Amino acid sequence: MATEFELTMTGTTKNLLDSIAVLADHKVNLSTVATAKVGDRYVIKFLTGDEDEVRRTFMKADLPFKERKVLVVNLHNRPGEWFKVAKQFAIAGIEIEASYMLSQIGDQMRFIFLVNDFEKAKKICSQIAECSVG
Repeated sequence: MATEFELTMTGTTKNLLDSIAVLADHKVNLSTVATAKVGDRYVIKFLTGDEDEVRRTFMKADLPFKERKVLVVNLHNRPGEWFKVAKQFAIAGIEIEASYMLSQIGDQMRFIFLVNDFEKAKKICSQIAECSVG
């Protein structure tokens, strides 16, 4: 299990960078980061290995943020592996709210799944022989 953090703000790219810079100032390393402009707002989502420091830093800087548990799923690097997991979630009635690749090293891939039923999805992953939750 990991925690995905999300910041949303209006303004320019500079505003977005100024907001996330507080983490760099506190030596918080990001494991992955994704940004998007949605209408007049910027959204930045990321994972880090220092979740407590992120919370403290954002609270101290008075930056509103969201956080959610996500599954980190380890798969073999073969065609259809992501689809196999996603299909099992769908069959079980689990909605995938977001998914993206975290890393790829050799024959292993790590994906993030943000789902509406974390515990049920975790159980399904444990039942798929070639899938593990990191």
